Amino acid sequence: MILKGLKRNAIKKNIETHLGKRNTDQKISNLKTLAVLIDASQSINIVSLLKLANELGVKSEKLKVLGYKEDHKDVVDDKDAAYYSDKSFGMSGAVKSNSLLDFINEDYDVLINFYEEDSIELNYVAAASKAKFKVGFAAVDNRINDLIIGATTNDTNLFISELKKYLKILQII
Repeated sequence: MILKGLKRNAIKKNIETHLGKRNTDQKISNLKTLAVLIDASQSINIVSLLKLANELGVKSEKLKVLGYKEDHKDVVDDKDAAYYSDKSFGMSGAVKSNSLLDFINEDYDVLINFYEEDSIELNYVAAASKAKFKVGFAAVDNRINDLIIGATTNDTNLFISELKKYLKILQII
């Protein structure tokens, strides 16, 4: 238990470091790549995420979905998404998983943080991501996201319509 607490504190410290280094001056002229970070313990329909990408004009091969699962025994990638757990982090809060590092270091145009409950493992990936523009929900740490949508994960259609509206206003799509 003490080691888990130390690990969580190290991850929290790393989140603060990434938030301090965030470059918000990056411009997106045309949305080509999309990443979605999900809480895999919630029932999220991957098909609805493919629908979202399609509605935003992103080809399905340019969509990357990454999910966090608390139970590390269930962490097996499938054709639709890659997954990680708390075992993907070392004691110092550094990322040990290569697939997770690849996701973080990829320069996506937009990252959608599709989770509502604050989780340091999800917040770390969202904060550390090199995505140019980050979108999320109001219930999550507001410093992570550039755009906050006031919907819930249960109302996917409202989220998609609001996201499309604001991305058009910002001239991203």
